[in-house]
Amino acid sequence: MSSSELLDRAGQQAPEPPRGLWHHRDFRRLWAGQTVSLLGSRVTELALPVAAIVLLDAGPAQLGLLNSAQYLPVLCVTLFAGVLADRVRRRPLLIAANLGRASILTAVPLLAWLGGLGVWALCAVAFATGVLTALFDVAYQAYVPSLVAKEQLVEGNSKLQASRSVAETAGQGLGGTLIQVLTAPVAILVDCLGYLFAAAMLLRIRTPETRPARPDGARPSIRKEIAAGLRMTLHSRLLRVIMLHASLYNLLWDVVLVVFPLYGIRELHLGPAGLGVIIAVGSLGAFAGALSAGRLGARLGVGRTMVFGMVVASASTLLLPLAPASGSGHLLLGVGYVLNGFGIAIFNIHSITLRQATVPAELIGRVSATFRFLTWAVIPLGGLLGGLLASAVGPRAALAVTAGGLTAGALAFLCSRTAVRS
Repeated sequence: MSSSELLDRAGQQAPEPPRGLWHHRDFRRLWAGQTVSLLGSRVTELALPVAAIVLLDAGPAQLGLLNSAQYLPVLCVTLFAGVLADRVRRRPLLIAANLGRASILTAVPLLAWLGGLGVWALCAVAFATGVLTALFDVAYQAYVPSLVAKEQLVEGNSKLQASRSVAETAGQGLGGTLIQVLTAPVAILVDCLGYLFAAAMLLRIRTPETRPARPDGARPSIRKEIAAGLRMTLHSRLLRVIMLHASLYNLLWDVVLVVFPLYGIRELHLGPAGLGVIIAVGSLGAFAGALSAGRLGARLGVGRTMVFGMVVASASTLLLPLAPASGSGHLLLGVGYVLNGFGIAIFNIHSITLRQATVPAELIGRVSATFRFLTWAVIPLGGLLGGLLASAVGPRAALAVTAGGLTAGALAFLCSRTAVRS
């Protein structure tokens, strides 16, 4: 079954006629705003720890605390954000989140100018922006189906993923340059401007968004609404299978993220610049995957394309521990990262599209939140596992074991009739 046939069955058409999204003025506004804000976010991701190191002489423990403050909101806020995204219109939530993040981030250059910047202040800023980012990410995935037609979801998600891939590659370089020229606190103002631009683009969208229907009688409690999202996710065989394999991938991929820098620098003698180049080419693969996702979906069907992406992303990691400490080894690492980025972009685009196309509109915020919460909750365990594995057997062997686990999980996904036939 083709992706268009699957999505046609999933629900009613959105009001915009099903032409290419290049002709969809409101989608172009959403896309432009998100592209600019993603570039700015990559600047802040680099600028916050650089500000802590350069201005505050932060050590490893303090940097770890700052990193935790950025990601803790995913666990603390996401499920509640899903409830809110299903209770109110999503576009105002997106606008408020962008304006809120812009306002909060201005505290960093202001405090630096006043001489009051400290590690705890940076952590507070990171946590507060993380809360709004968690809200934005959930509402964003729930909003896209109300903006574009069902059969355009793959195209829309592909374009948005392409922007994310470009931001991953260009944003870090832009951030480094801005920090070098302007200092870290001032560079963060670029992110503020990006969020303001994104909010302005959202304000210009004219496609009407239906207000979520209020339930008859008293509104259920937040706990019951969260439970409804959990039930929908866990009782759907398709969603459950996708979520379990995405969780396994996130767990083991975080092992790779922890071990690979140690492996590259100590065993392959890459150096920081070489390491950065190898990792950056993964974003180029993700960009290529985003461009290819629509055509692959039309040819193979959404389910088969999603499984194909996971198999490519997982099996490509087998190349990493095989690399010798030479030029050919560096090439092998680059190929592995390109294929990984290519595959995981295809998987993400089609798994998001399946949720958007098959989950009832009144539940999509909570289902997206549940999916995000459960698949991200395992990531800290991956970091811990990576450290233990590398200490016990060495970085190369740890990567080999992890790549074997990723590949085995992908093969199990390939054998899942539920995913392949979706």
